[in-house]
Amino acid sequence: MQDIKKRFWKQQIRLIIVVLAGAIGSTMLGAWLTSAHLDPAARVQTVFTSALMSAIVASLLLAYTLRQTMRYLRLHLKVRHMANCDDLTGLANRRSFTEQATARLAVAASVKIGLLLVDIDWFKRVNDTFGHEAGDETLVHMANTLVHAAPEGALVARLGGEEFTILCTIENESQLKDIAETVRRAGEAAGFIYRGDPIGVTISLGLSVARPGDTLSTLLNRADRALYDAKNRGRNRFALAA
Repeated sequence: MQDIKKRFWKQQIRLIIVVLAGAIGSTMLGAWLTSAHLDPAARVQTVFTSALMSAIVASLLLAYTLRQTMRYLRLHLKVRHMANCDDLTGLANRRSFTEQATARLAVAASVKIGLLLVDIDWFKRVNDTFGHEAGDETLVHMANTLVHAAPEGALVARLGGEEFTILCTIENESQLKDIAETVRRAGEAAGFIYRGDPIGVTISLGLSVARPGDTLSTLLNRADRALYDAKNRGRNRFALAA
């Protein structure tokens, strides 16, 4: 989104310079050619006045155009945000994650990529005990926890329900396990108070490392199987796909 704003302002600045230069230059040339009958001082004054008026008019028109364009840009960014972000947590949604993760996998020939599939343990109990609003607060709280616990540059997304994912570059499987343990501990420690009641949850994680020829689907499938393994072994732990 920041890239879009930078490109927008570069284009607008370029447009302003070109339009102002063109308007002032053409006006000065026209005034100079049509004032040949005047004495030099009057001729210069005519050219200067014409250029000044042209600059004022062009600036007003550019200001109006820029204001309208900015309104369209804000609308575009809002629609883009709604299409690519989870409306509850603000994380990338499944659609955005699929696009970004697929692009990262496509150019990952020289680096290893690890995926962590994260699921909140016994999340239904939170909804049943404290209500769905508390469940939503738990999801938001966990999303913020994962963002802060994930490595710099990682792609953090909510796939749906209480399931999240983190895609990151790694050096080896050992580093991926270290990241998973850091995330697990952060999730375990991320308790909060909701309307006077303490809410604490744990998370289980399924890990997978991208292999040559992997697609996002195969990477997710292995992580999903590992997640089930972590759940079956007692939850609040991680498992690495074979």
